Amino acid sequence: MSVWKVLSAGVLLAATVLAAALLAPTAAPRPAFAAETAQVVTGPPSGPGGVSTATCPSGTHLTGGGYRLQPDADGPVRASGPTADATGWSAQAAHGSVVASAVCETED
Repeated sequence: MSVWKVLSAGVLLAATVLAAALLAPTAAPRPAFAAETAQVVTGPPSGPGGVSTATCPSGTHLTGGGYRLQPDADGPVRASGPTADATGWSAQAAHGSVVASAVCETED
């Protein structure tokens, strides 16, 4: 076998291996961080003019919140915001009942 035939066969083999490696399917890239999972937690209905607080469960952190006025509420909301320790959301209606909601995400 001549030197040229051996070199040609070697180049052809290398090109075939390279093409196969470049065209082979690859796995989808993984994110550099763990995905967080959001959940909405609701507090108990407040009494008339009282406060409702929704607290995030252990292993989660607060990302937002809000409230829902109950049908008996006939006035404005006095307050709606994160708790002092930022582990939940509180709301208070001027008259009637309110239910607070907290949006919590896992701490993966």
